[in-house]
Amino acid sequence: MRERRSGPAIVLALLAVLAGAVSGGCTGSRADRWKVVPRAAISGGRLVLDVVSDPKTFNPALASETTSTQILGYLFRGLTRVSPKDGSVKPDLARRWEITEGGRKVVFHLIPGLTWSDGHPLDARDVVFSFRNVYYNPKIATPARSVLLVDGKPFTVTLVDRETVAFETPKPFAPLLEELGVEILPRHILAPVVGAGQFNRAWSVRERPDRVVGSGPFVLEKYVPGQYVFLRRNGRYTPPDGLLAPPGCRLPCLSRIVLRIIPNETSSLIRFLSGKTDLYGVSPQQMAVLKPSEERARFRLLVRGPSLSESFVTFNENPKAPIDAYKIRWFRNRRFREAVAWSIDRTALVNIVLNGMGEPIPGPVPKAVKAFFDDRLVPYRHDPAHAKELLVEGGFVYRGNRLFDSEGHRVIVVLLTNTESPERIQMAQILQANLKDVGIKIRIVPLQFNMLATLVTTSYRWEMLLFGLTGVIDPHGDSSVWQSSGFLHLWNPRERKPDQPWEAEIDTLFDRGATTMDPVQRKKLYDRWQEIAHRELPIVDLVTPDQISAVRMTLGGIHPTPLGGVVPHITQVYQRGVLTPA
Repeated sequence: MRERRSGPAIVLALLAVLAGAVSGGCTGSRADRWKVVPRAAISGGRLVLDVVSDPKTFNPALASETTSTQILGYLFRGLTRVSPKDGSVKPDLARRWEITEGGRKVVFHLIPGLTWSDGHPLDARDVVFSFRNVYYNPKIATPARSVLLVDGKPFTVTLVDRETVAFETPKPFAPLLEELGVEILPRHILAPVVGAGQFNRAWSVRERPDRVVGSGPFVLEKYVPGQYVFLRRNGRYTPPDGLLAPPGCRLPCLSRIVLRIIPNETSSLIRFLSGKTDLYGVSPQQMAVLKPSEERARFRLLVRGPSLSESFVTFNENPKAPIDAYKIRWFRNRRFREAVAWSIDRTALVNIVLNGMGEPIPGPVPKAVKAFFDDRLVPYRHDPAHAKELLVEGGFVYRGNRLFDSEGHRVIVVLLTNTESPERIQMAQILQANLKDVGIKIRIVPLQFNMLATLVTTSYRWEMLLFGLTGVIDPHGDSSVWQSSGFLHLWNPRERKPDQPWEAEIDTLFDRGATTMDPVQRKKLYDRWQEIAHRELPIVDLVTPDQISAVRMTLGGIHPTPLGGVVPHITQVYQRGVLTPA
């Protein structure tokens, strides 16, 4: 443990040296001190970001991991969008809508004259195609489907005219407007692909960029695996009603976004300190490195309070998984999962990994989502003695300090996490020490993100996972994780029917939560879900970090929001200056 823990410390020490150079603390050249030279015009300019892994697809209907969805968010749009300021639903491709029949029917009116990035008209036929032929097509493996069902039934989608489309649901559907932010797809490009049964391979990362046709503010210009993704301004973009441009700018203000593919967060931080990128998502652990460099490197640190994200561990409970059957029996034993929850020192995770800038979390709804967070739940505390009692109750036995199951198997578990995150690796090391104290041996195996995602969601060849999810504003957005048939139901994915009584109850709660219009009653339903999650622990929640961003002073259009980071809408961001040596 001592040798492994030294890794992050050495990295931070090296970064501190670099930070000293940037802030002018080293002797020698002062070329690392920066100034911002104003640009003559707001329009044009570029934004440079780092991403820690290659995208897996350019098809928004198939994407489920952030390495893909981050890029696709620039290329595609839905009928609606969610305000990052207050979580309210705003127009996007739709300019207005009417809700009738007690919430069962919504008629959307599209912005007139919309076009796809290739110049082809975008109209209501594309909307109907996207839902009928893609999202509700049982032959297409789309993770979006689980949030687009009411009582397991699809919406009825009807073409009224070229600019009008109607949605009807079997019952009133509370999150309908939010969920219709799902990406609309080009019928003229993809209908032949669907007809040929090839959609699950459409728009792979090997696709020609000009073939990926979207409606967002940017289009795909070039992708070189392992190096970069270039996006350029979509000259045919029509902004949504109510989205105002800064004076002197036609949306989108930027002419290009450059996403560099960087192997890990440490390399990305070094690039930011060297002036090579414009925005950086800061972990609490990095604050001590970045704060001294803030002025001379010409950026500002924005701390926005508890984030929407959660870190957690989960176990492979899938009876069909290609791992030892006796391990699956461990993981399906609630006493085992409880013991793990009581073994983990979340205070250490906050203080050591998050530098005190975060907090333990009790369940799947982040504290930032005040409308649905159940404040009656309390995070599990660190109690190894109680954890040992639970393991004995669960049929495990101790031989000295080592734990065995009733068949004599030593309890040894392989813990996977992703290599790109030093924080998660350090969390894994703390968990390893915590679980050793209760007799469980943990072997940590860090993997590159895309390989890890494939193992977890496709081959199911894993045992224990330390990972994270980005939270949602409405709990219905978590149905793909928590409903038994969900695409991201990690511990036992895509069950044909609920495997446990408590899973069946969660299915029912999500179905009722989706069709209950009274916000007070919805809160009660989702409180019950959080209680079950807290008790059954298919996912053992750990901590959430504070939201921190480093923003280069060359950027305009930056406004921190409680729910959406520091970029309220990418089209409003502009490059107001150029970074040059002082």
